[in-house]
Amino acid sequence: MMSMNYEHFMVYELENTGERVRLDISENEFRENNGKNILDSNNVFVIVYEGIRRIYIWNGFNSPVRKKFIASRVAADLQSELVTEAHFHRCKVVSVDEGDEPKDFLNAFGFKSNDFDESERIQPDFSNSQTFDRKNIHEWRKPPPSLKSMKETPKVNKEPFKKPEKSKTSINLEIVKKRIIENDLPKNFKRQNLILGDLEIYGAITKKAKVFGSEVEETEWEPVNSTYNGVIELENRNLRLYFNNTTGKVEGLEILQKIIEEPKKILKEKEETPVNYTSWTVKQLKEYCVKHNIKVPSSYKKAQIISIVKGEEPQNLDKVDDYNRWTVKELKEYCTKNDLKVPSSYRKADIINLIKEATKEI
Repeated sequence: MMSMNYEHFMVYELENTGERVRLDISENEFRENNGKNILDSNNVFVIVYEGIRRIYIWNGFNSPVRKKFIASRVAADLQSELVTEAHFHRCKVVSVDEGDEPKDFLNAFGFKSNDFDESERIQPDFSNSQTFDRKNIHEWRKPPPSLKSMKETPKVNKEPFKKPEKSKTSINLEIVKKRIIENDLPKNFKRQNLILGDLEIYGAITKKAKVFGSEVEETEWEPVNSTYNGVIELENRNLRLYFNNTTGKVEGLEILQKIIEEPKKILKEKEETPVNYTSWTVKQLKEYCVKHNIKVPSSYKKAQIISIVKGEEPQNLDKVDDYNRWTVKELKEYCTKNDLKVPSSYRKADIINLIKEATKEI
């Protein structure tokens, strides 16, 4: 069995046998001359328009009633076939009668409404019908009824019925939709819905496809089939109207949703554990100074090197007697600055000995 080549726009002509025959025409060719180049009043056509999820059954004025019945079955089979084999969306089947086309059909292809002339309808041929003797059938043996005995027939207003005038201009929904989508969005807003034509709501549908092994996403705007029944209050929305300068009418409405940025989480920086330089050896301190281009005099002791590493002014520790001149408070401040832990029970002499041990060269 040969695989069928499905496209998003297809037109089928219905044969007398009930079979469908696909016509080799494009959507642009179909739109020309209000569709009269393709559509024939004596036939029935099935039109697939996957872009708006529709399958139209177009019934010509003079098309046989049998074909109209068959067309419903053909459209239903085609609907199921496109979903299972072509992986199309499930399209809604809509019946369209010539001369009474719904706006949905006219707007889809940019057609104008055509009022059909009843004189063009083919009348049934009764030339071969059997003739009857009207006398035998309607024989009246009594005297004719009196005119006075007959009741007056109420007068009936026989003014011809006037169809409501249809709009002379039709909106091409595809053009309006393209015009809206190509318009730039305001800052911090995203496009949520479109309202086109006869207040029909459109929503964004994201389709994913594989292109050379890579996943590609495409966004298409299609009619929303199920809507909320009731009043909807729009919050944080902006509305943009699209006017047609020719007709002076609104042909599209765009609903924009404000993007609310989530508050950024403040990450607490981990407090770095202070380096205990007093636990380093003099050799390690000097290597650190060389690596970081810190100049250290050769006569400096450990406590003085630590002060330089910390970016502090080194104390003059050449004379041991200097410690004895310090107060206990100054000694404790020195120990705190140089990461020397002083037990609470230590006296001045103990603190001096602690400092001396820490400042010895190893």
